[in-house]
Amino acid sequence: MLYNKLIILALLFFTSSLYSDDNITLLDKYHDDLCQILVDTSNSIDDYFVENNCSKESSTTRAELINSFAIESHQSFEKDIRLRLRLSLPKIQKNLRLVFEDETHDNTLYDSTQLTNERLEDKNYYLRLEYFKYVKKSLNMAVSGGVRIRDGHLVPYLNLRSRYNLYDKEKLNSELYNRFRYYTDGEIDNAFEFNNKYVLSDTVNLYFKNQLSYSNKEDLQTVINDFSWIKTLNEKEQVGAGFGVVSKLKNFKEPSVDYTHFHVLFHHIFYKDWMYYQVAPSVLWRESNDFKISYRYMMNLGVIFSND
Repeated sequence: MLYNKLIILALLFFTSSLYSDDNITLLDKYHDDLCQILVDTSNSIDDYFVENNCSKESSTTRAELINSFAIESHQSFEKDIRLRLRLSLPKIQKNLRLVFEDETHDNTLYDSTQLTNERLEDKNYYLRLEYFKYVKKSLNMAVSGGVRIRDGHLVPYLNLRSRYNLYDKEKLNSELYNRFRYYTDGEIDNAFEFNNKYVLSDTVNLYFKNQLSYSNKEDLQTVINDFSWIKTLNEKEQVGAGFGVVSKLKNFKEPSVDYTHFHVLFHHIFYKDWMYYQVAPSVLWRESNDFKISYRYMMNLGVIFSND
């Protein structure tokens, strides 16, 4: 299993680094080999469909594996593994890419306040072929078709995504975002966002996120309002803090608060430019716990495979 191999190799990294030459470790070699496999796979797909294309443009690839752990008062221990893979196919079409990701990466509502506790082999997965294009300077649209995969069952779906810049100036950016998805089994998911970014300085930004999500398979709709402050300390470190409210609607009315939380994040790329960790403590007031205060501590360990 890839996850287990990465954990073992992470340990090898710390031990072999004591004896490494020119800062090359066993983990470096394994990481480079996996990056090359991804590039070769992407180029093979590209070449298979366009055999006579004389273009020498190489595919770009990016994969990310994240392992998360969390503990919270009044809650049991939580863990999650997230996987996302993106392969560009420039020889077939410049704006075409193949995306494979697990359900957590695909979930627009994910905010780390609850982990799935599922193993990689037990999750839903999404595989789609996506075509993206800037229709206008301020409008970015993408259309894709794919399948949801669970226990060998495939459900095809159509995905439409659009992003429109309402206001884009030096200090302030406001945008509308929408993701609409239709599954062949009749399920419909739709997410609307109104997001704002305010630049305080070269290193400090403020973000205000507002989201409404609904599914015709669910009785309740979800509303997210979150205000965050992010400061870049250097090219490898960021720190942030924010406050969010997550509410539920019934038939788009009768709002009720599901939980509120104050969250902090420290992000550090600690090895080369492809291995990082995140420390994310938070304080929550959940409706399921009668809004009693709870303290949460989460840590993420991420590895990026890319030829960008």
